[in-house]
Amino acid sequence: MTIDATKLVEAILKAHAAEMHGGRGAQRPVVTLSRDYGSGGREIAQQLAKHLAVPVYDKELLDAVVERSGADPHLLAQLDEKNRGFWDSWIISMLSGENVLDDNYLRHLAKVVLGIFHTGNGGVIIGRGAHLVLAQQKVFRVRIIASPETCSERIAHKRQISLEEARKEVARVNEGRARFVWDVFKKRLNEPTAFDLTINTDRLSKYEEVAEIIIFAMQYHHLNIT
Repeated sequence: MTIDATKLVEAILKAHAAEMHGGRGAQRPVVTLSRDYGSGGREIAQQLAKHLAVPVYDKELLDAVVERSGADPHLLAQLDEKNRGFWDSWIISMLSGENVLDDNYLRHLAKVVLGIFHTGNGGVIIGRGAHLVLAQQKVFRVRIIASPETCSERIAHKRQISLEEARKEVARVNEGRARFVWDVFKKRLNEPTAFDLTINTDRLSKYEEVAEIIIFAMQYHHLNIT
């Protein structure tokens, strides 16, 4: 299931308008999915979203919404108004005890991620520290990992590049993702206690089966997946 930036913003605003008039309907599940580059995380997210009948929110979509928010003062004012309550609560609940989101992009990103959760439509949110933004919410946090060699072999095959080039690319991308989370949240990306489930795809290479494992775990986490 795909969704564009315009529809996402409309869904966020519509959800909060409904909340002001008596609350939301049934809450669909939200899964945050952090992944190593080459671990199959994106493919697993797509399979998981298909099973759950929810959208996938990736970096490109989130960045598009953030860009639109920053360029539209009226829209930004609406997002601020609709998100103010749980935005303030989230800032207060940060374990670091400090507001690390001074940059406008990062502030908008957190508001958008919180907005996705509060639409009630559910979704699989890929990366961008969503597991930390939603740390105090009822979501399921997944991390997909694989050894550097396995990731490199997959990237080399997928992109038709040499294994040595793939190794460098895997290391570069993973370092960038880890640096983003550290710079924004002062947390390590591979901190195991930040996730409800971590799956190593070195051997679990059938992504649809991995999605089914995640759903099975969600059932024991008492999340509504029907």
